[in-house]
Amino acid sequence: MHLPLSHLNAVYRAYPSQFWVLWVGTLINRLGEFVVPLLGFYLVSSLGMSTVQVSLVLSVLGVGRFVAEGLGGTLSDRLGTGATMILALSGGAVMLLGLSTATSFPGVLLGTLLFSLFTALYKPAASSAVAELTTGAQRTRAYNLLYWAINVGASVAPALGGWLSGMSFRLLFYLDAATMAVYALLLGLAHRRTRRPARNKDRKTTLLPRDPLLWSFCLASLLFGMTYQSYKLLALVFAQQGFSAVQYGQALSLNGLIVVLLGLPLGHAISLSNHPRWQAAGALLLGAGFLIHAFAQTFAVHLAAIFVWSVGEVVAYSISKSIIAELGPPEQRGSYIGLVGSMAGLATLLAPLLGGMILARFGAGPLWVSVAGLAFLAALMYWRLEPAVTSRRNRPAPA
Repeated sequence: MHLPLSHLNAVYRAYPSQFWVLWVGTLINRLGEFVVPLLGFYLVSSLGMSTVQVSLVLSVLGVGRFVAEGLGGTLSDRLGTGATMILALSGGAVMLLGLSTATSFPGVLLGTLLFSLFTALYKPAASSAVAELTTGAQRTRAYNLLYWAINVGASVAPALGGWLSGMSFRLLFYLDAATMAVYALLLGLAHRRTRRPARNKDRKTTLLPRDPLLWSFCLASLLFGMTYQSYKLLALVFAQQGFSAVQYGQALSLNGLIVVLLGLPLGHAISLSNHPRWQAAGALLLGAGFLIHAFAQTFAVHLAAIFVWSVGEVVAYSISKSIIAELGPPEQRGSYIGLVGSMAGLATLLAPLLGGMILARFGAGPLWVSVAGLAFLAALMYWRLEPAVTSRRNRPAPA
């Protein structure tokens, strides 16, 4: 069924033109994100690295995100969102080209860390840019549109990259760097600098905001992130239960399919109320999905579990970016977004490490019960923080 041209025009006119610069650039960049999804395979098949070496290389992706997202938020507050995004994309492209020539373990480890540090600067700046350009329910829908573009790229890029790798793995590095450079050029040409909010002279600013609500929200986000990042342990559980690699790939593809198909309609429905309780509901669904894995012995039940936690992912994400963007004062928006985002990097590090220990010692059942418990605790925290979050989001805009 084709959408009428008038409807597409109405959607386009509902957002500032600069938002569409971000959306198109994001889609281009994500469709060309070949290296990270296939990095582990490249390190083993082309460079002959061991499992331990590959694990260390992949772990520094989380280190880079944990360290740099907070810095990226601060830079976007100080330098502006456009300049920070261009720095991140340009630096990431250069690091990819350097990484394509690295063959030793120390060189690959350093190159991956530098690449992660640069690219992680982008995320809080991009989120801050959307917040500068939109308000209220429109802001929530704008984040959902970007989320949809990201997941379309995440669904296409690994398959396309796998096909291109048959020609040359180094080609993946060049093309990935090229899409980052194109996006940086697009921002340089079309993204106009927005007026930065004036700093409140009566408000003392510190490197790390002294805001109990922010840090409570960070803790809840860490618990949520550790639950979500535990999906990576499904590969080990599937292998233990005798499922094939093909079935594992099919199972993960269900997640991407659900996000692409349900992301926009669910996100639109949630934006109508724009209520923070949706984040608690998303965390509950996430936990329920992983709890189903604890009792799953068949492929069909695992698919049902993935469906439930994928819906939870969509529900929580549909409101989370909007909440984070509205927690802090406008002049510190990037810092707030970056600090919450850094929790995802920390979760990327902790979830496989702690989850792997539980799996090795106690088995799959206790692992998934523990993971679900983290999500339920996150849901409780989000629910308890709801009055403070609502009050903060409803504060009068600065004159």
